[in-house]
Amino acid sequence: MNLNQFKWLTDFGEPTKNMGVLTPSPTINYNFVAGVYAFFTVLCALLSVLHFYTAQLEGFYIVLVPFVPCFFWSLMVRHRWLQQPKADDDADESKKDK
Repeated sequence: MNLNQFKWLTDFGEPTKNMGVLTPSPTINYNFVAGVYAFFTVLCALLSVLHFYTAQLEGFYIVLVPFVPCFFWSLMVRHRWLQQPKADDDADESKKDK
């Protein structure tokens, strides 16, 4: 059996440098990510309040509870993302200098 034919299973390419849980990716718009998580966090809060007043909506908020910690995570990553200098701005400035 030739094990080289299964190399693609373990070949993930070059590892990304210093990619941590709170390190923002340059290709992701974290304003959108935080907005989506915020929407579902508010919906979770609304459903949890309605849980106590309406029997028909009892327990629906449980499905959306994972969005709450994800929302806080996205705020931390978004803050770091906004702190980074924009690559497009640097490229535009270098073009203007020429």
